[in-house]
Amino acid sequence: MKKLVIFDLDDTLLCADSEFHFTKFIVREGMLDKDFYLKKIKAFDLDYRSGNLNFKDYMRFLLYPLIGKNKKEVGELVSKFILLNKEILIDKLTFRLLEKHKHENVLIASGALDIIVQGFANLFEISEYLGTKTEFINDKVTGETIGEPNFDTGKLVNVKNWCKNKNLNLEEATFYTDSIHDLPLVEKCKNSILVSPDEKLKEYAENNNLKIIYR
Repeated sequence: MKKLVIFDLDDTLLCADSEFHFTKFIVREGMLDKDFYLKKIKAFDLDYRSGNLNFKDYMRFLLYPLIGKNKKEVGELVSKFILLNKEILIDKLTFRLLEKHKHENVLIASGALDIIVQGFANLFEISEYLGTKTEFINDKVTGETIGEPNFDTGKLVNVKNWCKNKNLNLEEATFYTDSIHDLPLVEKCKNSILVSPDEKLKEYAENNNLKIIYR
């Protein structure tokens, strides 16, 4: 039976943060004021590092320039972003991990917006992915997200539900991540492997004999 392999996306399967670079791309496209972007992104970064990030507000910030666009327009924008930034976001480890697990059941589970996660899943020819769901009403981006954000405990809930629907055993899965925010899922998966983890997750890994790999 094929094993289940779950990849976080940013700073794990990718070698950088996709949403950070997507927002920079949006600025270069003239869809977001640069000064406004810099002010907001610095504030969100401080909140993230201190553990006080309002995830819903961060998602609203990312979606604001896309309000009113339809799915086709958003898909084309994401495809252009990936084409222009894939050399920044993808490295040798990306390809090694994909090659290593190409015959397994692979799921990308990321806190990033599903429109971005879908773009990379398509690029890597991975059919299954979970991200924070972008709300579309009448085929237009509203600027809001729907459902449980795919972040922290929310990611665990969403992945558990996905596994239940697929009749797969989450506890036996191999999970790759870099972030302490994924600790709920790390604790659930016996075979978690950490990729250049942040300091808090590195400490947890060392105390619990988890494997660490570095880019």
